[in-house]
Amino acid sequence: MTQSIGTSFRNAEVVDLYLHRPPYPQALYDKLIELAPAHDRLLDLGCGHGKIARRLADTFGDITAVDPSKQMIALGKTLENGCADNIQWIESIAEDAPLSGQYDVVVAALSIHWMDYARLFPKLGVHLKPHYLFAVIVGDGAHEPPWEADWQSFLGRWVPLITGQIFQRNSGTSFWEDYQNHVNVTQEFEFISGPIKQTVDDFILCQHSRDTFAFSKLGDQKDRFDAELAELLGPHADDNGQLQFRSFTKLTAAKVAPC
Repeated sequence: MTQSIGTSFRNAEVVDLYLHRPPYPQALYDKLIELAPAHDRLLDLGCGHGKIARRLADTFGDITAVDPSKQMIALGKTLENGCADNIQWIESIAEDAPLSGQYDVVVAALSIHWMDYARLFPKLGVHLKPHYLFAVIVGDGAHEPPWEADWQSFLGRWVPLITGQIFQRNSGTSFWEDYQNHVNVTQEFEFISGPIKQTVDDFILCQHSRDTFAFSKLGDQKDRFDAELAELLGPHADDNGQLQFRSFTKLTAAKVAPC
């Protein structure tokens, strides 16, 4: 991973919109706590605004939260538990983070695909306790909402337009195939959230918190993007302009493979 990758997450335009992302299901946090061999030290890689770190600050004795975005870390410190004494925030990419000691749990939530696996996993090897959990978390979008078919068609038009690459519905599996060469998966868990309500406007803003559709990527096409998405979502909103959907999140528990 180079410093140029994921630079949109250092832009205020993306950071300010991050709070529009759906929360993780409570069951995900419960499972992390259950799977942890101990609750002394947790390492959160690519922590963003601390969606994992802050939520688990009351459970783990010491948390190291690493992210290359100074802006994300600053946001995290303004949120609940963001200034907890047991959270150490480190501005760095995961591969270069100045880690010390060993951890019971290492989490990469919606971040593993940004990392250089050949550098990351050898580094982690010396910072893992004999009994540890390595957890990868993916997924925080709407899960099979009523507008799913139209949404996939929308992505099929806009992703190639913005990225120059063909849209593949299951493109997230490509990074999985890359990084699983460095880990041995032990268990996988899937979670569906309870009902989430969000206005059409906020749902659209949530999309702009994602790297692909950041304002800087869309440029002068932003207004057309928003108008098309609003037209797609409008028929599914209630009288108050709110959508209702559930989110899907997957937790993969693993061990780092020997180098």
